[in-house]
Amino acid sequence: MTARTARPVVSATLARVALVLAVLVPFLVAGPGAGRASADDPLDPSPLSAAGSTPALSPVEASPVTVRLTSIAPQVLRAGEDLHISATVTNTTDDVLENPEVVVWFNRFRMFSRDEVAEWAARDLQDPAGQRSVSEPLDEPLGPRATRTVSIIVPAESVRLTDLPGLWGPRGLALEFRADRERLGMARTYVLWSTTDDEPPRVPVAVVVPFVGPPTAPVPRTAPESPEEPSPDPTPTDGTASAASAAVTAAATADEDLDDLTDEGGRLRRMLAAANVDESVTLVVDPSLLAAADSGSATAQRFAERLRTAIGNHETYALPWADPDVAAVQHADQGELLTVAVERTRSTEDLADANTLLWSADPGTPDAQTLAGVQVTRAAAMVTGPQQAQASSEALQTVATSSGDVTTIAPDALLTSLVTGGAGAQSTPASIAQRALADLAVVAHGAVPPAGVVIAGDRETAPGREALAAVVEALKSAPWTEAAPLSRVLAGDSTVPAQRAPLPTDGKNELGAQSVTALADAREDARSFAEVLDDPEAYLAGIDDEVLAPLAVAWRAEPKTRAELVRQTVQHVRERAEGLSIVETSDLNVIATTSDLRLTVRNDLTVPARAQLVVDPRKACLTVGDFETPVLDPGDTSITVPLEAHANCDVLVEVALVGPSGQDVAEPIAFSARLSPTIESVGTVVVAILLVLGLALGIARTVRRGQSARRGARTVAEADAPVNLPVLGGTPTDPVPEVSDDERARRLAEDEGAR
Repeated sequence: MTARTARPVVSATLARVALVLAVLVPFLVAGPGAGRASADDPLDPSPLSAAGSTPALSPVEASPVTVRLTSIAPQVLRAGEDLHISATVTNTTDDVLENPEVVVWFNRFRMFSRDEVAEWAARDLQDPAGQRSVSEPLDEPLGPRATRTVSIIVPAESVRLTDLPGLWGPRGLALEFRADRERLGMARTYVLWSTTDDEPPRVPVAVVVPFVGPPTAPVPRTAPESPEEPSPDPTPTDGTASAASAAVTAAATADEDLDDLTDEGGRLRRMLAAANVDESVTLVVDPSLLAAADSGSATAQRFAERLRTAIGNHETYALPWADPDVAAVQHADQGELLTVAVERTRSTEDLADANTLLWSADPGTPDAQTLAGVQVTRAAAMVTGPQQAQASSEALQTVATSSGDVTTIAPDALLTSLVTGGAGAQSTPASIAQRALADLAVVAHGAVPPAGVVIAGDRETAPGREALAAVVEALKSAPWTEAAPLSRVLAGDSTVPAQRAPLPTDGKNELGAQSVTALADAREDARSFAEVLDDPEAYLAGIDDEVLAPLAVAWRAEPKTRAELVRQTVQHVRERAEGLSIVETSDLNVIATTSDLRLTVRNDLTVPARAQLVVDPRKACLTVGDFETPVLDPGDTSITVPLEAHANCDVLVEVALVGPSGQDVAEPIAFSARLSPTIESVGTVVVAILLVLGLALGIARTVRRGQSARRGARTVAEADAPVNLPVLGGTPTDPVPEVSDDERARRLAEDEGAR
């Protein structure tokens, strides 16, 4: 169709002069908002509300006829170009609408702020629409509930926008439906005007799509001694877990949910379709989603293949394994779990080289403790919840914390809502693209263009494929925007001052610090225990996945199920720290100085263990000799411990089994020992020592003094005695020589003289 112009065409020179005056005078006198207060075309009989008033009803609710923009070309209009508009009109009433026509209105004043852009879109049906440009009558009446497509061409001479430097940017455009000269419907959109001699700064705009699966949990094995991998597809009857296990229930539910999410119309399927509209779209992927899809149904496996293809074609960042709740982990001061999740991601084949990106689970800017997770994981940044546009609409922001500045990415709330279905029922991909370009033109017109703008929904909201495709295509066509990957935005410098982190706060349904700590402690106990095994990695296979699963942000939606899962996970992981024990022994009586103690260590594992038995008497009256702990093969191992008692006493003896780092790997035991070394043992030693000393002294004295005269006289006297003794009661056989009394007296005198 050929549109009719509303006014006769004057000469080109006069028209340009008049247009310049029409544009400049209101700016100089009344400012940029004066265009809204100007009178509408005299043919418009509708009463107009004041500019900026808040509509009582939305256009869709108030309009008997729905007008939807289907296309506008070119998206960015330049001097000398005709504007081609296509739309559909739908009669929502049961009446026949006579004498229908479509009228194009222009608000020719450039919009200077995003608030002005939003105010134009929010105007009601009867609010001012600017200046009438062209109209196009329909060939026949519009019947009840009927829909018709209309096309209008606005000739270049009817556009009447000034081609002067600095005047590029958005203007208001309205498409009105009339019947019998009464306004019954209207669609408001924007004309993006590009002047000839301007080169606007290009604002990088990154579209980011996260891929996160449903809440799930790997099924833990109940036999901690087995170093084999857990069953990849456990059932309630295969011995890996009871039918009532929270992990089994979660895994079964997750399989069903994953089928729905990856099937036609599912969230993940729609996200992947949206991401594939252009290679400039950035992906953020939880690697555990790929693992779950690989072991899922045929539908899930096909999705995994397509997602891997997309990863190869797009810039991709990796979330820590299982998308842990950064706020919950950091508030529990268990940042080591985030490091574990990042290392688990790097162990995968698909995302081993991808940079890490954290994604906040709460709206607004996270607190300082949560933001510290960026430093713990060395992530590129943390994506926060979409935030309302600031003066510069800067996505790249710096938040000051006690441990240093942290980079955050704040998606644009308005632009994000446009592509995720929040633009309203009357919106179309064409109108969404024009609105996005209008807002971004205002952003680019700022004194200091931002480092970038980011469009990113939350984990649960998929962008509309058609809307996103229209926006990305518009970004490529406008001279003030560029469709860029996220790294392009991160490479820039933020144009806003660093802000202080807000006060600490717990998010909705955030996992408590006590539960997070219990998971971390259970994991540490299991890892310490595994140090005594020859192949600790095989023994601990799957333990990190078990511990990280309950930390997933997705579990915030099911806090009761998560609580039971945490309890069972802690129990199962702690079972990995069991399997070695010291057999209890009765109290001991020691009755000798040295004795042996026999202890038994039991290994209930199926593999040998290398640990050290430590026997520790609590008093010095008992000491332990040197001994070696043999390799603890499965079963019972007897160990002989030498003891030495030093005094009579009662002593408590503690026995422990420790690993190479001195950690306990079995429950310690204790027993009492009564020491009573026998007195004979001690006395014999003392007497023997005294006898030896006495003998030595006697010999030495004899040698030193020699023989006395008295001892010699006695020897002579004894020599006179008879040699043979007589029989009992008889007389000596040898005769006894007789000695006279004088001789006897003389000998006695000699003896006394010798003395």
